[in-house]
Amino acid sequence: MSALYREFVLKAEPAWKALAAFVAANARSCIDNGKPLRVIVTAEDRKRNAEQNRFYWGAVLTTIAEQGWVDGRRYDKDVWHEMFARRFGVCDEVVLPDGEIVTRRKSTTQMTVGEFSEYLAKVQAYAASELGVEFD
Repeated sequence: MSALYREFVLKAEPAWKALAAFVAANARSCIDNGKPLRVIVTAEDRKRNAEQNRFYWGAVLTTIAEQGWVDGRRYDKDVWHEMFARRFGVCDEVVLPDGEIVTRRKSTTQMTVGEFSEYLAKVQAYAASELGVEFD
């Protein structure tokens, strides 16, 4: 079984139903395979979690590094991470000691659960549409 990972933002009833349907569709199979589902409920403003990070560096970036080609060349996970973080990352304004205001990208380690979920979706969409990457 490939890495199973799915997030739901519970803003309205359809999302609640989708969560329940996902658990119902996958719980028995996961238990039978000795890997029961883990359900984590958290507020969206918390920092991204270890499961998100493992999914990103494992299932997402590894797949992109294996399948993604640009101008006949492949790149490793670190290069893809840097590109995606610059392209899709969250930016903050920072005031320097001399008063200058600069914009810099927020480290993915500092993103909230919600920010990182959106980031993951953008990375996977880009990889699929622009690079032809197929995710399990």
